[in-house]
Amino acid sequence: MFDVSESNNCAILCLQWDLVCDRAYLKDLTQTIFTVGYMFSAVICTILADKFGRKPVFLFSQWALVVVGVANAFALNYYIFTILRFFSGMLTQVCSPTNEFVSLCSC
Repeated sequence: MFDVSESNNCAILCLQWDLVCDRAYLKDLTQTIFTVGYMFSAVICTILADKFGRKPVFLFSQWALVVVGVANAFALNYYIFTILRFFSGMLTQVCSPTNEFVSLCSC
């Protein structure tokens, strides 16, 4: 039996999407799919950046990450949430190196 004595967000989502007992592995699968999207983007976005330039790809990724992040917050079921996490991983990969570069330059 799943104990919900603690009132936290993880417990609420686990119950809402039935991620307990034999479906508990789905929580870890979501993180794995995020990482796969991160790796997949390394191949795709470098080709796009070479073709269209880094700045347009970066700006598109920033705006798309906002849209996907908001949509992810309102996902109605686990499958939509997981698909949006894949795209979040793809878009995060594009934004991460630039954010690190900007933080180094601001010192």
